[in-house]
Formats: sequence, structure tokens, C-alpha cells
Amino acid sequence: MRNSNSINEMLTMQNALNEMTNGADWRSGKTALGKIIDWRRCIYMETAELIDSYPWKHWKAVDAQTDVENVRVELVDIWHFLLSLALENFTEDSAAGLLNKALLDSKESQKVTNELPVIEQVAIHETLMRTALESVKISESYLSALTKAFFNSCKVAELGFEQLYKIYMAKNVLNKFRQDHGYKEGTYIKDWNGKEDNVVMFEIIANMSNFSGEELYSQLEVQYIEINK
Repeated sequence: MRNSNSINEMLTMQNALNEMTNGADWRSGKTALGKIIDWRRCIYMETAELIDSYPWKHWKAVDAQTDVENVRVELVDIWHFLLSLALENFTEDSAAGLLNKALLDSKESQKVTNELPVIEQVAIHETLMRTALESVKISESYLSALTKAFFNSCKVAELGFEQLYKIYMAKNVLNKFRQDHGYKEGTYIKDWNGKEDNVVMFEIIANMSNFSGEELYSQLEVQYIEINK
């Protein structure tokens, strides 16, 4: 029940974020400015960035380690787009039911772990990318398959649902902060004295005994003012 409530909460927040960034009619597939929205493209492009966090290249930095933290950040970004895809094609209640069932189903699979070799881990993420690339109607079965592939990717990155929820909530606050400070207009500063704002966000929430969106926003505001002095 707790996971189901969390999914409902995130769907509600995602809808509010989409309305703020893309307009009230974002489910039409276009922003308020008439730009085409393609959530599946967002998913497979973010998955490509995720894969580049792995030392998969045979010709470069062969002894490099996987940037697991960035893998998790990319997965949270993908979750934003997956929530949006579900909301665009189903009612909020139906979307919540489908996503929650996919989460429960994924927990029963024991074959996907972070102990797999790097290339096999990459292959798990490529399944998510391949599913997002399918140009088929977004049916219940399709959304279920895409969501299961997503949760398999989370398993590889040891990103549990509770952590996904916490980072999603924090990233949602950061996204709102960005929008409030000129992200769409191109005036927002993403590099904060040598640190990307994502990193600053993680540092703030790591020091919180209990997560608070209001406190996170307030601390982001304080630090952003400092870099603009």
C-alpha cells in the first residue's frame, strides 16, 4: 500500500510539473509553445547517457569504474518521463495501478543484480532502451513491459524504490527551482562553483535527517544567491 501511495503522489507531482513547464494541455503531445513532446525519445536518450556511465568502451579508460551515482540520477530522470508517458495515455488511477503492478512483478525476478559483469549490466539497460524505441501503440501491456525494464535497470544500479522516491521528490524540487530561476529562458546557471546543481542537491539531502521539499528549496535558494554575488 505504501508503494502504491507513493506512486500516486509522484504521478500527481509529475502532472503539476508538466503543467508548469509545458502548459495545461501537455497531454495533447505538444507544449504550450507548440513543440512536439516525445516521452519515449526522452527515455531512450537518457538511457544512452546512463550507459555512458559504464566503462563499456574497449578502446578507452579500460580500468575505469562505473559512475553508479550518475546511473541513479539518470534513472530518476527516466522515471520522470515514464510517469509522464503513463499520464499522457491513461487516467491517473489506471497509470498508478499499472506502474505498481510492474513494480511488484519486478520484485519477483531474482536474475537481475548488480553483481552481473559490466557488459551484462549494460545489456539490461539496453532492454529498456530497445523497449522505448518500439514504435507501437502505448497499450497496458506495452507500458507494463517498459516499466518492468525500468525497474530491472534500477536493480542493476541498486536503486530501491524508497531511494527512487526520495531522489524523485528532491529532483522535482530542483526542477521547480530551475524553472523559477530562468531554466526555460536560458538564464539559469547549472554549474555552482564547479559543482553541477544535481550534486549540490544530493549533498543537501544527504545531511537531512528527514526529507523536506521546503527545506531543500530554501537551501538551494541560499546557495544559488551566493554564486550570483
